[in-house]
Amino acid sequence: MKKIILLVLSLGLAIGPAGALALIANPAALISDDAQLESLNTITNLDGGRLYVMDYTADYMLDEALAAGISTLEDLMVFVRDNMVGGGNIPYQSQSFACSAFAAATAEGGVLFGRNFDYKMDMTAMLIRTTPPEGYRSLSLVDMGWLGYGIGSLDDGATDLSAAIGAPYALMDGMNEKGLAVTVLLLHDKPTRQDTGKTKIGTTVAMRLMLDKAATVEEAIALLERYDMQSSMEQVSFHFMLADATGRVAVVEYCDNVLEILEENKVTNYYLSPTMAGLGHGQDRYAILEAALAFKANTLTRFEAMALLSLVSQQETEESTSMTQWSALYDLSQKHVTVAIRSDFSRQFSFSLDDISGREQEQSR
Repeated sequence: MKKIILLVLSLGLAIGPAGALALIANPAALISDDAQLESLNTITNLDGGRLYVMDYTADYMLDEALAAGISTLEDLMVFVRDNMVGGGNIPYQSQSFACSAFAAATAEGGVLFGRNFDYKMDMTAMLIRTTPPEGYRSLSLVDMGWLGYGIGSLDDGATDLSAAIGAPYALMDGMNEKGLAVTVLLLHDKPTRQDTGKTKIGTTVAMRLMLDKAATVEEAIALLERYDMQSSMEQVSFHFMLADATGRVAVVEYCDNVLEILEENKVTNYYLSPTMAGLGHGQDRYAILEAALAFKANTLTRFEAMALLSLVSQQETEESTSMTQWSALYDLSQKHVTVAIRSDFSRQFSFSLDDISGREQEQSR
């Protein structure tokens, strides 16, 4: 089978649904594993090169990544190169980003989890579905710019897709089949470098671990407590926001390398722990989230939740240092996510664990 797939790729073809042959857009010169090739062959362009989808069914070697004690983004790329790709250079880039997230109830007793990913760079978003053999299925949104992919590059007919096999570790937010949602937000502070003798774990590897192995916020926190957290970027730190289908919400911060759990349902880019005296930025966006959620008694419709994401989104201008790359609204009860790209709320794409075709969502109040 491997020889057949390699021959197909060399001829510029891909194996589509039901074994049919279709034109493939891009090469993947460093990939020879059948399962990896099959995952890459599912990449589909949904929104003019700004949003892609991939059904990732290959083994992304989470156990090995955990054992490796990955600390930084560079460490992660070395792991991908040496363990998931057949050598070669894996390009990556990282820049500062600013984001907003919140959780709210619905009148029907559901739980919504909203998140804007704000980041000014040439990047494309990807929605991936992962199906680990010994873990929970999940949907996650990936910043493919971290792996060197800009707008339209994943089906331009030329850009090599080998580095895309590292996509499960470039997630910025996601939700698993149990209704646990996780997101990460930047903090302008010295990077977290816990050193208590436990195995080290980087920011996005920790997110992948939580989605794969935790069903609830409590289980996710218990997993984090087993590792020494390491900021994936050398100049900044991060905090996490977690929510689950029961309605439990928490913000996890590493304050001077000490893990703290805060019972908060909204967060931007400054510390919420009183021990850090509000260090960071994004207080203006936090104030908007706080006022809107208080006015609605922390209960929103899906339309209102997406409108709130729009309200705190950031537009791209020549002067701006950040912009909203995507807005994602996860329904932790129904297990689906609605995504708007680059503040274009007139087009919203809906995904579930059983359907990642990205049908456009009707916008109703």
